[in-house]
Amino acid sequence: MRVKMEIVEDLKNIDNKLIEELNQIALNKIEYWDIRCSVSTGTSLDFTDQKSKEVSSSEMIDCGIRGFINGGWSFVVLKDLDRNSILSGFSKAVKLARLTESLSKNKFKIKERDQLVKNFKVNSKKNLLDIDVEEKINLVKQHEKIMSNFSPKVINSRTLYVDYISHKLFINSFHSFINQELSGLRLYNLAYAQQKGSIQGAVNSVGGIGGFEICETEKATNLSKKTAKESVMLLDAKSPVGGKFTVVMDPKLLGTVVHEAFGHAVEADIVLNKGSVLDEKIGHQIAVEDVTIVDDPQMGQGKKFNLPHELFGSYFIDSEGIPSQKTIVIENGILKNYLHGLETSSRMNVAPNGHGRASSDSTRPQVRMGITMLEPKDWNYEEIIEDTKEGILCEDFKYGYTDPSTGNFQFKCKLSYKIKDGEKTELMRDVSLSGMILETLNKISAIGNTISFSDGMCGKGGQSVRVCDGGPYIRIEDILVGGLN
Repeated sequence: MRVKMEIVEDLKNIDNKLIEELNQIALNKIEYWDIRCSVSTGTSLDFTDQKSKEVSSSEMIDCGIRGFINGGWSFVVLKDLDRNSILSGFSKAVKLARLTESLSKNKFKIKERDQLVKNFKVNSKKNLLDIDVEEKINLVKQHEKIMSNFSPKVINSRTLYVDYISHKLFINSFHSFINQELSGLRLYNLAYAQQKGSIQGAVNSVGGIGGFEICETEKATNLSKKTAKESVMLLDAKSPVGGKFTVVMDPKLLGTVVHEAFGHAVEADIVLNKGSVLDEKIGHQIAVEDVTIVDDPQMGQGKKFNLPHELFGSYFIDSEGIPSQKTIVIENGILKNYLHGLETSSRMNVAPNGHGRASSDSTRPQVRMGITMLEPKDWNYEEIIEDTKEGILCEDFKYGYTDPSTGNFQFKCKLSYKIKDGEKTELMRDVSLSGMILETLNKISAIGNTISFSDGMCGKGGQSVRVCDGGPYIRIEDILVGGLN
């Protein structure tokens, strides 16, 4: 393999000569190997009540080496990219893979994939390297000031800012060589308001892949005002009487339901471990015919939403060198695909679809979602509300519980409104929704015609990765609703 690329100084030890040596060490000993390594810098700012709690910058080197033979994996982590360290770590990975293979009960082969040789760079409008830390601090201070000054009822505020620039290299035994330069950030607000002994909180965030322009979008600029306003609004809201209701979900809450209650159940590692309600359901009708759910973390989707940056859950390749791609999970109500990494796709005899993801190059890839959404149909928001004689409009969520093995879920909503005779009326708080996801997908009676996404970090197996989820407004019949009263 002959590759000519410009890469950062710390990654230049990984050249064609080193790769030839690695192939010689692996020859006739293991069937597959890959190496992920990165050099990253970043800034973290944490302010509470307009006072700094953390102002820090970081520089990290990560390297993860995997080996595989007949169902046995090894994983070796390095914290430097010295040539001898890589050779030594690789030799250790080869030995560990052979040991693991002798103990493994699940014997399988990794199917060879096409070679991928690519350079990829995120195009930033405002390169993070050109933004002084003082400008970032002033941004956080401004958001803190807006929340604190919004109302005397706001008793506590917190703003977090995290950014990163990462140079990444991926190579494997299929002769892939992928060099990436990535950058991104996330801004997070939290506010608490108090009135007559009642304390209510609100949280909002904005994130993306790109540069400092992410902080200058309309959503980002209004983030702190929105957070403070919501915390104050909730002080006068009432808790509902429980029962079964028609519920209209906004894109944020819908995204949470699609991701948490449904999405984890289509991750193929959970399916293989018999922990999914969707086991052996491929080809089955599991939702009403209007429902189509996809996971599509491809770069370039920010333009669809008139954003100057990429969506927070986007990636060029997954952590196993598979290009991101659109995966149809449900099509017209029928379950079509699970989400796969290299191992699960090999064990299930299907092609991988780019969902083997790790939180860093020093952690193992797992099957993870990227950008998960329920696709729109033909109702507009006003039509859905007007057509609902009595129900509840639920917007955003606070927290929740899900069990992918049964499909059971419960979510606490942030903002909820009564719908009476086709009109949105009084604000409610502490509204919780519960049910079984497969039953819920079959109770959808209206799907909106425009979509939006939320950004977040998804935890699984001790790791957190960037994700987005969303869709349109939807209406669901006979959802169990609970409240404090």
